[in-house]
Amino acid sequence: MRIGIPRAFYYFNYPGLWETFFREIGMVPVVSGLSTKKTLELAAAVTETEHCLPHKLFDGHIASLLEKVDALFIPRIVSMAKKFVVCTKFGALPCACTAGVARGKRVVTVDINEPQKSLDKTLKELGVSLGIESKKSSRAAGLAVKAMREEQKKMDERIFNIPAPRFLLLGHPYTLHDNFIAEPIIRKLKSLDVNMEFISFTGKPDLSCYIRWCTFNKIFIKLKTLKPDIYSGVIQITTFNCGGDSAMIDEFRRLCAEKNIPYLAVMVDEHSGQAGLDTRLEAFLDSLTWR
Repeated sequence: MRIGIPRAFYYFNYPGLWETFFREIGMVPVVSGLSTKKTLELAAAVTETEHCLPHKLFDGHIASLLEKVDALFIPRIVSMAKKFVVCTKFGALPCACTAGVARGKRVVTVDINEPQKSLDKTLKELGVSLGIESKKSSRAAGLAVKAMREEQKKMDERIFNIPAPRFLLLGHPYTLHDNFIAEPIIRKLKSLDVNMEFISFTGKPDLSCYIRWCTFNKIFIKLKTLKPDIYSGVIQITTFNCGGDSAMIDEFRRLCAEKNIPYLAVMVDEHSGQAGLDTRLEAFLDSLTWR
């Protein structure tokens, strides 16, 4: 069976996990390509206009896979850490896609609720539900989790090799690592010889913090520990129609102001052009020379 995996949303929270698991149980994982303008054009015909940009791109990735696979893998993400929540869209995706963009295509799904059940156990049960022998499914689950941990370790190791002073890039995993959303910004910063650190989302969130949204909890704690002699500034990549970003952006700006670290929020939508992004980034960096 060829099973499609959209390169969007939750894909970036679990690097290497899904591909390894399905490959090890004898299926052929087909990951959609990098997000491009074409992805957004595909989405325009099938997505809801009220969706945030990452959701529109997700629908575009689903549409790009429909003719290439026998089934789509769309898990229902409930929680990644005890007492913490994720975007409510993640819980509705399997049903929304079955009734919408993926109508008529088989959808393979599973509930990911890490506080109640470990990833390897969840994957093992998924394999068994697909007709895979229990022992083989268990082995595949173990290898998949191991592959994910190794990928996460590599990503974190790169952080420690970035020279100071540097800029911290904030955003959801599915914005920071999406080719359409973040790549134009990253490309421009590289052309300006800016040292960049991507925020890491490995490890558990901090229960002492009042924020119960997993991603924003980790961003908040990271900003609380920033040192002005190491970080020249903070750039947050946000997307149009994200309610969570809108709710937290002032809090993040306040934290940076308390530490006298410059902060810039760059909002990306489906109409964003490279010239406009370039101008904002150049102006922000130029303003730092006045300090």
